Parts: sequence; C-alpha cells; structure tokens
Amino acid sequence: MAGFVPNEGEAAIANLVCKRVLTDRDADLELGLFTNVAPDETMTHAALTEPTGTGYARITLTDASWTGAADARAYAQQTFTGGAGGWTGSVQGYFINTKAAGGTKRLLFIEIDAAGPYTINENDTYKITPNVTVA
Repeated sequence: MAGFVPNEGEAAIANLVCKRVLTDRDADLELGLFTNVAPDETMTHAALTEPTGTGYARITLTDASWTGAADARAYAQQTFTGGAGGWTGSVQGYFINTKAAGGTKRLLFIEIDAAGPYTINENDTYKITPNVTVA
C-alpha cells in the first residue's frame, strides 16, 4: 500500500499493540472506497464519504486470509462492481477500517488512487489488491 496511516489509525494500532485495547477491533477488517478529494493525516472514519448506489458495499477482509511476513501483509484482489444506475461520487481511492460491534470503527489505512478519480457506471469494476507495509 502506497497510502498512509492517518492519526486515527496510528492511535488504534498503538492501543492494540501497547495496551491490548480491543474495544474498536472485532474480528476482521473492512475495505471500502472513498470520494473525499484530499484526505490527509487528520482524516477520520466519521469524515469519510463513500459512493452510494446499487451494488456498493464494503468488503470484509477476514483476519485469517492475510498473507506475508515481517512488516508486509497482502490480501487477495477484491472487486467492487457498479450496479444499476452506477454510483454517485467519483472514487478517489480505498480505505481499510476496523469493524467494531461494541466500539467505534477506526480508519486504519487510506490510499489515494493516483490514476483516479473514477466514475463508476453500471457494470464498471474497481479492483484492489490490499497490501500493507508497516515501516
């Protein structure tokens, strides 16, 4: 992932590793798309704007399906497909957040797609191979 870890993600990671605070981290993560034009270090999950329309939904990234070693992890390619009428908003890139039934979802990673933005019409696809390097 050539993106970045926003402040909210840094805090969540520090809490998980140093304090074993699991309130905001149930099993699995979520992959989603965003339409915000210029996310930065201060971006939070609550401030994300996602596309809307038939067929758009976040994709669950199951914990056991990540591969890799040392400071790099990878996940199999995931595909978003526009449904009838397409989606509103231009896709600027993707994000990964925590899932939390008993807490708050936290934005962990975000990547702006340098080739974007993309307008997703009916049957258009947007493919992502999530990769995370912690260095």
